[in-house]
Amino acid sequence: RASADPMEQVDSNKGGCPFLDTSYVYKTYEVPALFSATDSRPIVLFDGNCNLCNKFVQTLLKYDSCSDDDRGNLRFAALQSRVGDLLVRRMSEDLRAQVVTSPLDGVEGRGGVGENGDGEEKYKSIVVCDPEKTYIRSSAVFQILRSLGGPSKRLKAVQYLALLGYVLPTSVRDRAYEFVSKRRKKWFGSSDECLLWDDRFEDRFIDDGVLTGTYRDPFADPNAEIIPTSTNLFEGESPPARGDRVRIIWPADSEKDPSVSYDDEFPAGICIIGGTGTISTIDLPMRVVMRVDRDSIGLSPDEKGEETMIAWVKPQEVAAM
Repeated sequence: RASADPMEQVDSNKGGCPFLDTSYVYKTYEVPALFSATDSRPIVLFDGNCNLCNKFVQTLLKYDSCSDDDRGNLRFAALQSRVGDLLVRRMSEDLRAQVVTSPLDGVEGRGGVGENGDGEEKYKSIVVCDPEKTYIRSSAVFQILRSLGGPSKRLKAVQYLALLGYVLPTSVRDRAYEFVSKRRKKWFGSSDECLLWDDRFEDRFIDDGVLTGTYRDPFADPNAEIIPTSTNLFEGESPPARGDRVRIIWPADSEKDPSVSYDDEFPAGICIIGGTGTISTIDLPMRVVMRVDRDSIGLSPDEKGEETMIAWVKPQEVAAM
């Protein structure tokens, strides 16, 4: 029996023919703090300062429904957020260049909304991230449409229209996407603040606190700047010692990539930010070796029954429990 969902059989990356460009999907390292066994819903990254992007996300929130999960099929984070920053950093260099304009091109640093000398926006594409893959441009839009559900006839009509675009080569679809993307703020305007905060959808947006350890007060102004409080505990009067229990964070003001562990179990890498563990060795100023609790990052015991894994982190990523 044919499915009632017009997008169900669409591979948002390949297009309608097997020889079409498939270069816009990349396998990346795992981030259990954002994709766990209890919540692996894809994350949509959008430009929080773009009125068109904000309106698009508000529309997605309206139509995103799932019979098996009251939270819907999608989660959201601004590209300007710490969550967005991490998911952009885990991209390959060539993919990242298609999403974010390099600071060397005259655009402000993380969180900035500047343009380069050619008027190019800092953020150039909407992004969809799942636990292992990243989609950008038109492929991201198709992935989003595949994720939407519900009885809306208007939504089904949009999905059928998108199905027509699916038969086009990725390069053609992306040129159309880029045409709109480069003019979106000129046509629809921009805002200094993300306009999306709504208590009804709190579980749809990812709090930066899962990475930084500093959670947002739900009753505070959601647009208020969070003052970084990162400190190197090993430079204090009572530094952590071997055997101490600590948690692993990514400081809100760190410009360095988070620590990623590579081994036979995770050859593509696993980011252990958000986990807890016990300090095994302190090798200042470079690293701290830890036994990370596997369950703290959503992992079950390994094939040998081990409930911890060895990994090293930067001293600045160690926080008190």
